[in-house]
Amino acid sequence: MGRAKMRRKAKQKIKRLIKIRQGKIVPFTIANCPKTLRGITNRYEYKVNVHHCSFANAKFCNVRYRAGHITQSSFKGTVLTKVDFICVNLKGNKFKGTQFTNCVFLGCNFENTDFKNATFHNTYFISCNLKKTKNLTVSKGLQIISHYPKLNISSTFEKTLHLMSLNLKLEKYSILTIDKKKNNHWLIDLLLNKYTEEELVYFFNKILATNKNQFYTFHDYILSLSNYYKK
Repeated sequence: MGRAKMRRKAKQKIKRLIKIRQGKIVPFTIANCPKTLRGITNRYEYKVNVHHCSFANAKFCNVRYRAGHITQSSFKGTVLTKVDFICVNLKGNKFKGTQFTNCVFLGCNFENTDFKNATFHNTYFISCNLKKTKNLTVSKGLQIISHYPKLNISSTFEKTLHLMSLNLKLEKYSILTIDKKKNNHWLIDLLLNKYTEEELVYFFNKILATNKNQFYTFHDYILSLSNYYKK
């Protein structure tokens, strides 16, 4: 590597660190890494760019990926727990022997992705491109959803969701609300399949007043609801 390129990379690293210290979201970018990479925990990753890398036997927990590309990489033997992929290009990845638990894939591209011997538990593929997917076996632990839900929710529920969109502990990473004026009907419909609207409104108002934990993924809501109502 030439001196000019080394200086340029050093400056880029300094700028990246400054942005991180300022609390700004800095997209993670890496390609053709010769080393096996580790997983991450309790993170929000926006517009990542990962290509031709290995995450073999890594562990990911409580992570939300939104937009970006993770392609042509290996997740052999990887464990993913409470991980959301929202509108992420996952083309050509190898999820051989990967364990998916409490995961959500919404609007993702799985073209030429290999799921040989992968296992699923409480995992959802929602409005995903599954064309040319390899070795994907549908089981009880995997639900594939392709039709957009038609919801007719009350004004009370709408007001509660709006209050949640303003709460940074709950909706900083836009889980049930896309923005302050639009809700994520896909995920709200999944909640309504398990709980009544009245139960959800009551619970949401309660956590609006008492919650101090950062919510990262859809299953933060699912697990909190199941602990509260014991269903």
